[in-house]
Amino acid sequence: MNEIQLLSVGYVIFMVLIGGEAALSRWRKDGRYRLGELVVNIGHGSVFQVADGFTKLLVLAPFVFLSEYALIELPITSAWGWFLGLLAYDFATYWRHRHHHRVHALWAVHGVHHAAEDFNFAAALRQALFQNVTGWIWMAPLALVMPMKMFIGLVVFDYLYQFVQHTQYVPKLGPIEWIFNTPSHHRVHHGRQEAYVDKNYGGILIIWDRLFGTFQEEHEEADFGITMPPNSLNPVWGNFVLWSDLARASAQTPGVWNKLKLWLGPPEWTESLAGPLPHRIPQPLENEDIPENRLRYAAMAFLSGMPVLGALPWVMDESWTVRIVLGGLALLTAVTPGALLEDSPWARGAEGLRLGLMLVTMVGLAVTGVAPIAAGALALALAGSAVGVGAAALVPVPAVVESA
Repeated sequence: MNEIQLLSVGYVIFMVLIGGEAALSRWRKDGRYRLGELVVNIGHGSVFQVADGFTKLLVLAPFVFLSEYALIELPITSAWGWFLGLLAYDFATYWRHRHHHRVHALWAVHGVHHAAEDFNFAAALRQALFQNVTGWIWMAPLALVMPMKMFIGLVVFDYLYQFVQHTQYVPKLGPIEWIFNTPSHHRVHHGRQEAYVDKNYGGILIIWDRLFGTFQEEHEEADFGITMPPNSLNPVWGNFVLWSDLARASAQTPGVWNKLKLWLGPPEWTESLAGPLPHRIPQPLENEDIPENRLRYAAMAFLSGMPVLGALPWVMDESWTVRIVLGGLALLTAVTPGALLEDSPWARGAEGLRLGLMLVTMVGLAVTGVAPIAAGALALALAGSAVGVGAAALVPVPAVVESA
């Protein structure tokens, strides 16, 4: 089982935990889960997982190349080897994370993760589409000290560990917080108030923040999100909106040197270099104004698409045609529920295209006997969408008003 397949199994656990946390939020009526945010957060996770299957080579190829020049190789069979490997890996991820906040071009990649305004387990899945394109620079040097199996094990552990940091239901954890990253520390990291911005970059350990002056204790409830939010439920556009902002700022920045400073300097230099820019203000995407039938169908379309995403890592040994078609369907499934909730003019056409392509692909796979896992996933997705049509057709029974 490779890393991507292992993480796909983890996704099943993630969905169970997300469902449990969402149920708790509903029971408490605290508003920490909204369907729109849930759809876009997991939609981002879907987009990333589709891309991950095709871009993982960008991380692994430099690692394999540099491993030929390894200085040492930490023993994978000893506890001390894993301990030193964890320290090296977490040190590298601290600087990768810090640079993705302090270099504007890298923030355009990473900022999508911070755009989540509901801080919960689902927000953990809001990964950046292009993070493999830039992240390998910090990860590849680890090949000089550790074997590939140790590296992959640490990547999977780190991903699982960071998932559980994204919750508001875990309080401060006492002495544990002196050494380890915790939900309290990570809530600070996701806050957009001035005291919290660019703090607590740690992944597994918080010691690097304490050593390098980027630690901040949680004192007040964080205001989650970014100062220029995308205000969109489209998880594909969400990966480009900050690039669009950067390109617009670059176009009005005079001089090549200033443009370089804009791209490679910290984000807060933007207006001093480019001049005044239009600002988007946070517009929470509430569900109250969405017709109930559309809300029901979008919810079922979203849920029914999960098997398609889950099947993708298991068809990587099939033909490129199968991989690309299934990846395209997973992307459509990530995009259309949000578009339906926003009532985008192209949403119904895209949803019809998605259903038609799923039906044709399922029949084709069933007839040829290729990728039975994919065919079964498509059948589940179509069945879920059919349930969504039925749920949307249900008309709420009006309350009976008794005459006085």
